[in-house]
Amino acid sequence: MNGLAPVVSTTDNPHAFNVRIAGSGESVRAYCRNHTIVVGSQASLREADAHPSAVEHMLAALGGDLLTGLAIRAARRGLVIHAAELSLAGRLNNILVHLGVVGEYGHPGFDAIDGTVFVSADCEEQQLAELWQETLSRAPVFHTLSRAVTVRIDVRLVP
Repeated sequence: MNGLAPVVSTTDNPHAFNVRIAGSGESVRAYCRNHTIVVGSQASLREADAHPSAVEHMLAALGGDLLTGLAIRAARRGLVIHAAELSLAGRLNNILVHLGVVGEYGHPGFDAIDGTVFVSADCEEQQLAELWQETLSRAPVFHTLSRAVTVRIDVRLVP
């Protein structure tokens, strides 16, 4: 054995997640297991839209990954979380590239995702910090995104 983890292709992985996406126009529908997710534009600058954009779904997926992971890790340690809220802000490198503005440079993807998670729990700050680090270490969406973009999330214990 060479000490390296074996490479598992997605075709050989029995734990692959499958999503089917269909549609055209202003929105599409994603079908996963028994759920339907409506995705609006790729990234919208409008005040309101009929459906969340693709980048908003991505941020929501990151938030869901982290808050559900935090709850699971806390329960396993016997810690009670009374409430948790995560606020995320994703900054695109240059939205004008996405919009097709001639002469713009850069890329339309995220440069950084910043946020703060506020947690009300029966624990000390050090316990929460350890719990948060464990949550990050086991979070699939966080790990995927953090390999491509800087993700900074502060954790704060609140009464």
